[in-house]
Amino acid sequence: MLEPQESKIQTLQKRLDEQIHALNMSAIVATTDARGVIQYANAKFCELSQYSSEELVGQTHQIINSGYHDREFFKNLWQTISQGMVWRGEICNRAKDGSLYWVDTTIVPFLGPEGKPLRYISIRYDITHKKETERELEEEKLRLIESEKMAGLGILSSGIAHELGNPLGAIRGRLEMLEAALSSEGFDPEKAKESIGKMIHSVDRMSKIIRGLKSYARDGSHDAKEPFDLTMLVTDILEISKQKCQRFGIEVKTQGLDHPVMLMGRETEVGQVVVNLFNNACDAIRDLEKRWISLEVKKTKDLVEFCVRDSGSGIPLPVQHKMFDPFFTTKEVGKGTGLGLSIYASIVKRHGGELFIKNGEANTCICASFPHLSN
Repeated sequence: MLEPQESKIQTLQKRLDEQIHALNMSAIVATTDARGVIQYANAKFCELSQYSSEELVGQTHQIINSGYHDREFFKNLWQTISQGMVWRGEICNRAKDGSLYWVDTTIVPFLGPEGKPLRYISIRYDITHKKETERELEEEKLRLIESEKMAGLGILSSGIAHELGNPLGAIRGRLEMLEAALSSEGFDPEKAKESIGKMIHSVDRMSKIIRGLKSYARDGSHDAKEPFDLTMLVTDILEISKQKCQRFGIEVKTQGLDHPVMLMGRETEVGQVVVNLFNNACDAIRDLEKRWISLEVKKTKDLVEFCVRDSGSGIPLPVQHKMFDPFFTTKEVGKGTGLGLSIYASIVKRHGGELFIKNGEANTCICASFPHLSN
């Protein structure tokens, strides 16, 4: 009876050895004791980290810590595996020469009779190339956003010059009148006060235009998330965008902009979404017989919605299914960057919201939803 059992054990041991060999050939493998001290490091681990097996064994993984991840990251990792559960994630490590590399990591605890981990095995795969490709794609996205913003600024520039030129001209004219009145015998303080009030109003209008331009033009992707008033943002952006609508005879209506509606997020990024949806609506209806755009901010139970409606007759379903695909656009070649709505959908998603087409309405309506500040 012993011989068949021994033969079975030998067969199982052979299979196990083959599996370990296959794992060693394809993966970065290390085993540690319960304290995390490395007991074994395979050749792939040594090759990628540039440390020899002798240098790694007896050390903890602190030897390859890149400083990329915070304490909370490793605290979560250790809490998971010390409770006997498998941990999976992506880790950035530092090789002996100082270069960084990324690994897709799975850490499996081996439990003793009492259910406590005795040692751990970590199985990793090099994903450095994947992470570099992701970074390059993100940088390319940012470049495309910048190109689209610059193209938009070219369109808006004449309107901005007009919108700033009008109040500046009015201020200059009133200052000249005030100067003349001061040197005359019939100086009227009440009229002077009225003129000063109108000049302050003109300065406030220019401030709105400049704030709107700032919200659109600068890169806000690295800004900290802070509370901001969505209605004020939409109002400011209208100041720099409405000239384009006036040029095409488009009527602009607003709803829900009378009271502050606070969001938590990056004001500049949300501003870029507002400008993009507004400009898209302008471009879509500029040749229609009826031309109007309605901007609405409204609060529901859990969300804040910013909606752009226009006089168009809606978006065909086949087009809707593609609208949020990267680089999909219905604009002619040479107009804009062809970046489409996908990047703006991702901005809204990063703010915990959703960019969507509202069906069941007589006209075209695209909305961005965001969580309430209180949420």
